[in-house]
Amino acid sequence: MKWIALAAYLGALVLTQIFWYNFAPLISLLVARYGVSELAAGWTVLVFPLASLLFSGHAGALIDRRGYRYSVQAGLVLMAGSSLLRIFDTSFLMILAGQTGAAIAVPYIVTAISPLVTDWFDPHQETLVTGFCTVGIFAGMSISLAGSPAAVNSFGFRGAMISFAAAAVLGTLIFRFAVPKERALPVGGTKAARPDYRALLSNRNLLVIFLTAFLGQGCFNALTTWMEVIWHERGFASEAAGLASGIVILGGIIGSFLVPPLLDRYQTPRLILWVCLIPCLFLIHPFLWAGTPRQGYAWGAAMGLCWLPTLAISLTILERSAGREHAGAAAGIFWTVGNAGVLGLTIFFERLKAATNWGVAIDAVILLMAIMTLSVGLLRLPPVRAHSSQF
Repeated sequence: MKWIALAAYLGALVLTQIFWYNFAPLISLLVARYGVSELAAGWTVLVFPLASLLFSGHAGALIDRRGYRYSVQAGLVLMAGSSLLRIFDTSFLMILAGQTGAAIAVPYIVTAISPLVTDWFDPHQETLVTGFCTVGIFAGMSISLAGSPAAVNSFGFRGAMISFAAAAVLGTLIFRFAVPKERALPVGGTKAARPDYRALLSNRNLLVIFLTAFLGQGCFNALTTWMEVIWHERGFASEAAGLASGIVILGGIIGSFLVPPLLDRYQTPRLILWVCLIPCLFLIHPFLWAGTPRQGYAWGAAMGLCWLPTLAISLTILERSAGREHAGAAAGIFWTVGNAGVLGLTIFFERLKAATNWGVAIDAVILLMAIMTLSVGLLRLPPVRAHSSQF
């Protein structure tokens, strides 16, 4: 039963990323279709980190109080309803309204990863299952980045919006009937004890993970958001940019199967994270300024293989550091901080490019990545725990 529930939840995670990145490889198309600026078109993507920044904390509290099943189901219903607005594609405002509703739904689905894992699976399975969840996220990103231009080319813009809406409705129904109530709701459905945020924010491991969430998610999403514009300016087609982003995510999927289990085997989070992060510092430039799309695909696959598994490792460290009863609150902080980085750094790099050029902006990305890599040295992984708090 728990593996069926996990599969249904993975489908929900895939949907969150499909809607998040639907328009990332289509920004140039939106600019031409609706006559808006690149930054305005970019808000079809940027509204997602903004909504997660505003609502992840509430999602974490809701999960601790009402359970992750309630939160995920509510998020899926909102996402499915919002997706219908995008069918009315004659106005950019309707597209943005649909994206906004879907964006608000995302934190109520994604924040449930840690509580669901700690509820349904034993401690020795948590790293593996968390890796599966991040694979669901990356699979959704890959499908969206590589498939959105293809869907528009095959079905037309409105036809693509209809197909994505149908997928959202189907995913909502599957989750509703496939996932039972969690095993450990608060007695009588009463409110869980208020999380000790001071303790969470004074835990060194969690502080490092929150910093890596801000810088890592922010830098990665800035690259995936603006790489289509960079490649477009260099004469590469939108389809090539979308395929390149999808290949980055495919590399991340492979890495997420290979890397996280090493954490349980060797208990060396700093070394594993360094092995993942240091190569990325040298792969960003070759990926963005590849001589041909094929060269970009190869560099992108290597970058994704190294970079994206760090999400599963970070979530595993968060689960072990926060404890089961604080998992929702800690996850809420993690995604709030991460999406603050996504929103702030994506806008910052675009403004920096406007004042200088893309070369300077990307060098700034690499500098922040280097700072994140150095911060990993502060980690001290807690031992594999029973389902209890570390405080």
